[in-house]
Amino acid sequence: MIVVTGAAGFISSVLVEKLNQEGFFDLVLIDDFSREDKKRNFEYKKFCYLVDREAPDKMARCKRK
Repeated sequence: MIVVTGAAGFISSVLVEKLNQEGFFDLVLIDDFSREDKKRNFEYKKFCYLVDREAPDKMARCKRK
């Protein structure tokens, strides 16, 4: 499992895309996901957990397409 912080940002979203291309999907994405304008940076990526940095106890689980 790989943890990616700042996942809603541009640089981390490019990293997640590259990891997906290389076959890595067991990813934990951490960031403030409340901003709608940042949604495009992670909405089509494959990952196991989406963790909001403000509420780490509430995880959205496995998004694989």
